[in-house]
Amino acid sequence: MAEHKVPKKDIIYIIPNDELYLKYINDEAFIDDYGRLMNRKPHRVLKELKHYAVKKTIDQQQYSNVPVVPYRKKSSGVKELLRYKAEEATQEFAHYAIDKLLYEIVPKAWHNYVVPAFHDIKESFNTKEKDNRVLAHEKKNTEIAKSQKDGVKMTQEEINFEKRKVLYHWIGMLSSLKKLNDAGEIEINSVLSQLTDPMMLERVNGLLSENPNLLETDKYIALHSLMGRDLYEDQRLIPIRAEEIENIAETYGYRTKILGE
Repeated sequence: MAEHKVPKKDIIYIIPNDELYLKYINDEAFIDDYGRLMNRKPHRVLKELKHYAVKKTIDQQQYSNVPVVPYRKKSSGVKELLRYKAEEATQEFAHYAIDKLLYEIVPKAWHNYVVPAFHDIKESFNTKEKDNRVLAHEKKNTEIAKSQKDGVKMTQEEINFEKRKVLYHWIGMLSSLKKLNDAGEIEINSVLSQLTDPMMLERVNGLLSENPNLLETDKYIALHSLMGRDLYEDQRLIPIRAEEIENIAETYGYRTKILGE
């Protein structure tokens, strides 16, 4: 790892290795006024550099203010010094340009162009969102008005809930025949007349036919068990008949009561 001599303001600084020298020539580091090699980002001391003053020749001391073109054989040191001076000036100019770009040009462009454009986009977005809310509100009002005009005041979910209540009431009476009769809490003829009422059976069959998924699973299993058969064939309802309800009652031991024996 070779040492590198870097002249700066009549002083030769010694950078001890290639790694630090590469940082210096790549402008990742610089030599401050205290002879330290400083890292630019983050700003910290990399190395305290050894240094010594440049020895001027007699001709340089006597004619330092007179531009003289030295002989070629004596010009190597001066040319090297001039080269480093030029590099230093270039670096200083680059730093100035970067500072001007970061602290003047970019902020000015940001405030003059980016910020107004952002405000325009934000305003456009807020306007669009407001328009969407207005449209949604108007659509909802239209649907409500249409529903009121058509005489429909319930959602589909509410309608299905009411239909289930009808079916569950009917299934509940059918499944409770034996339990309530054994407890002496039911009059079989009254219950059977409700279960086998033609209008009631038509309503039950209609609800089961129009929506096979209307019943919840446990209620479907209970009705399937009570009927002793499948309710559907090829996804079509097999209508429940009054005779089947009476057979269920007979199975529970209500035959004598049905016939008045």
